[in-house]
Amino acid sequence: MPKTAYDIHPDFARLPVINFRFGRLLLWLINGVSRLQRFFVRRSLRVELQKQRITRDAGSGFTVIRMTPPGLASPAPALLYYHGGGFAITYGGLHLKNCERYAIEAQCVVIFVEYRLAPKNPFPDAFNDCYRALEWTLEHAATLGIDPQRIAVGGDSAGGALAAGVAQRARDEQLVRLRAQLLVYPVLDNRCSTVSATDFVDVPIWNAVSNRNMWRTYLSRYANGTTPDYAAPAHGRLQDLPLSYVETAEFDPLRDEGLNYARALQALGTEVELNATSQTVHGFDAVAKSALTLDAMATRIAFLHRAFHEGPDTA
Repeated sequence: MPKTAYDIHPDFARLPVINFRFGRLLLWLINGVSRLQRFFVRRSLRVELQKQRITRDAGSGFTVIRMTPPGLASPAPALLYYHGGGFAITYGGLHLKNCERYAIEAQCVVIFVEYRLAPKNPFPDAFNDCYRALEWTLEHAATLGIDPQRIAVGGDSAGGALAAGVAQRARDEQLVRLRAQLLVYPVLDNRCSTVSATDFVDVPIWNAVSNRNMWRTYLSRYANGTTPDYAAPAHGRLQDLPLSYVETAEFDPLRDEGLNYARALQALGTEVELNATSQTVHGFDAVAKSALTLDAMATRIAFLHRAFHEGPDTA
């Protein structure tokens, strides 16, 4: 079925159809462009940026960027944010701009995690970095000016998988009672067996072919059909998870797994805000000036503001 058969909004209908194969040369080129793009975006951000190095158990390390809006009162809530990119592509300017808005408009610190990337570093490397970033944030909450009782995790696409997996492990290990999880068109299920993950082979930006290739690359250390703990959050235990925001795009191979995850959480008693956007594709918020993008961003920010600033134990 050609993409012209889909009722995609005109703002997104001309975005390219790409079958992404995760070749090393292509990834090198894309990541180079992303690094150049974000270099210029960083110079225009209205938040204070501070890079901090986190040490892993093995002695190596990785970087997080602390984003603090001007005039933020301390101790402040914090959002640990994990960017998307199929577990293999580094973050771009869009991720920084969106997190700038989360920080300023939801009045929180954003801890932006530069985790390791596949194919060189398949699961569990990125996940371990993301979980270690949460541990580090809690260990240094006082010096970071962060309220440890008001911490959320969030991410888009592959970053949504990392956030949801971190939330599950934090619950299992009783590390912290997270305030919320913000999951934006999240990757959740490596079975790729839903209707959307099967049928949407020719939708713009991210399609079912790319989705299957992503999982093969990310889980390359494991036998085919194996699902290690926390890699694909749809397979995890879903009880006792925090207040959740789940956003889906209508013409996205990830749509159905997002809807299924939201409904499963609701059935187990978790409060969920489901934002099932219409006429959209995966990564639609790259078209920043679209009315649909502006509405989605406003909905995400309102959720974060409610999670951080409403309730009996807010500062």
